[in-house]
Amino acid sequence: MSSKKDIDQLINNFVAAEKDTAFNPFLSTRVMAAIDKQRTEKLFVFSPVWRTAVMAVSLFIAVFAGIAAGSLYQSKNDVADMVLMNDASMENFALYNQMSNE
Repeated sequence: MSSKKDIDQLINNFVAAEKDTAFNPFLSTRVMAAIDKQRTEKLFVFSPVWRTAVMAVSLFIAVFAGIAAGSLYQSKNDVADMVLMNDASMENFALYNQMSNE
């Protein structure tokens, strides 16, 4: 039992010594300064003029690409297509004209 008490006493002494250790007040200042420095470091940022120019050029390219892609699918067929259908029979308007269904 004495060895357990000795170990407990050593642990208590160690904890008390760690609690009494004086800290460096400048350490927190240096850590906070390093954090602020990382926050304030900025990557290369385009100016608003360049950003606007890049957006305008990219919009122009997108519109030009859309027009070019649309012109690829033009048909060379000169004959007009005609479809003849009887819409009245397809949509069955007579059903709505009957008085018994109202």
